[in-house]
Amino acid sequence: MSNMSMTDRLTRLAIAFALMYWAMTPTGPTLLAGYAGMFLLATAAIGWCPWYMSFGMKSKKQ
Repeated sequence: MSNMSMTDRLTRLAIAFALMYWAMTPTGPTLLAGYAGMFLLATAAIGWCPWYMSFGMKSKKQ
């Protein structure tokens, strides 16, 4: 049961890798950026966003 379009998933994937990379740099906010990146990576991988469901949104066309 997917509620995310392919464009949304690819965008989340790119942002997730950027956040996780930033979390590994010495000047980055390690914990917060890392967790945010892992959340975006997981939602992009499975194609389902719990926030979308809680607000009744979908980026995927029927």
